[in-house]
Amino acid sequence: MGLLINGSLKQSGVTFYLRKGQMIVRTAHSTQPRRRTRAQFVARQQLAHSCRLWSELRFAGEPLFIETPTAYARFRTLMRRTPVVYTSQRGPAAEATLLLPGMPVSDGVLPVVEQWLGEVDGTAALLTSLAAADLRHGDVLRLYTLRQTLESHRPTVRIKAIDLGLADFRVVDGRLALVDEGFADDMAGWALVHVREGKCSSQQVVTRCTYYLPFTTEEALLKAAESYGGLTREV
Repeated sequence: MGLLINGSLKQSGVTFYLRKGQMIVRTAHSTQPRRRTRAQFVARQQLAHSCRLWSELRFAGEPLFIETPTAYARFRTLMRRTPVVYTSQRGPAAEATLLLPGMPVSDGVLPVVEQWLGEVDGTAALLTSLAAADLRHGDVLRLYTLRQTLESHRPTVRIKAIDLGLADFRVVDGRLALVDEGFADDMAGWALVHVREGKCSSQQVVTRCTYYLPFTTEEALLKAAESYGGLTREV
């Protein structure tokens, strides 16, 4: 082939590699069926969904995660704490993204900003534990808005991030709050991140959205697994 191989090479269904100075050729296709135990399938589904959510999060700007060893790896680790959703290999829900409670949007060393949905004078609000005195000159308050949509019958999460100033907040019981009827939307979620000199707080999404729940059931798991060829027995 006119190649100097220092390792192995796959081509046309075969693998070439060196062993004790001799060229060895073997098939590149395993005859063993891919194992798909329940535990493996659950892990793969969560990883695939996390990957799709990460792509959406990146559209909102550079993700704010400690690189351990990469920002993406840290995001995947934190996503293991969220509900697992199951989607079939084909059909309208294939490649879906679901808005999950507790989804991480940042990971850093600044104190966590406690936040919850409520009301102020009868108007929906995002309430926080942050006081104006907690902020320094140059600090940024970044609001992530996640919205569950249907696009061509496919569930899709769209994410936006905007930086806010103190004038955008109201002080309620000495703490900062965002007051707007938009916070009553049960197909959306929010997270307010405190950013200071390249550092940030670790924040998760707060939401009333329950659209994801049908994708977490035993029925959803089995239906999704069947579309991939079914589950295999534990060894």
